Amino acid sequence: RGRGESCRAGRAVRWEAGPPRSAARRASREPGMAADVVVGRACPALATQQLDPTALTRLAGELESSDLARSIARTYLRMLEGRLSRAATALARRDDIAAMDVLLSLRVSSATVGLVRLESAVLCVIDAVRRGDRELASDLGASMAGIAPEAGAALQSHLDATASVAQPDALRRTP
Repeated sequence: RGRGESCRAGRAVRWEAGPPRSAARRASREPGMAADVVVGRACPALATQQLDPTALTRLAGELESSDLARSIARTYLRMLEGRLSRAATALARRDDIAAMDVLLSLRVSSATVGLVRLESAVLCVIDAVRRGDRELASDLGASMAGIAPEAGAALQSHLDATASVAQPDALRRTP
């Protein structure tokens, strides 16, 4: 499985051989453990895979344009820092509506471009906001922002690596 992090007690927890699956089950049976495993079944762990390289291929197929799919990914990268900033501000102000607005947008767009690890982190924050655990949401938001640069770099690297093999859509079409 590789390395990963769980969303546990408001801070990232490292593990070597996969997520601690039994922790959520123990928390549901042992009331004293619920404070330790605050995220629950909806968000047991961050994905270990940074990027799903097939996501942009699927998007290109749906849009019938690899140029448009790549443009969406580049726009995502340009907007990422601003979205993270808006999320942090909303979480700090304890504005759940504004936080959910930006977090849901970030989750969907992250999934669209294939950033599965960042999407997973966003889901952890969304879960905490929905449960009304504002302190945890703020802590998880900071963790989410901490992994975003690596996620953005992975997407940019993928775009760069595939740029040499990508042909403009107009060159692929036959009259």
